[in-house]
Amino acid sequence: MHKLIREAIWLKAEGLNIRLTPSLGLAAYPADSKTKEGLLHLADEAMYLVKNTDRDRVAAANMGILPMEGSIAGEAAG
Repeated sequence: MHKLIREAIWLKAEGLNIRLTPSLGLAAYPADSKTKEGLLHLADEAMYLVKNTDRDRVAAANMGILPMEGSIAGEAAG
């Protein structure tokens, strides 16, 4: 999702050519929390971790900021 949002050009037909840099946080059920409130809280915390540090990245609850696709860490894993 991060890559799709980041690479899209928005409102192109209107001549605006807007690019977005998303900061995303995620949490998984049931590994991170078993309640809706807990999941939202953890995902929100992960998003703010990204917003307050790197920006334009993805963070996971209890894991921190994830490596970018195509980075050295991502290439080693894939």
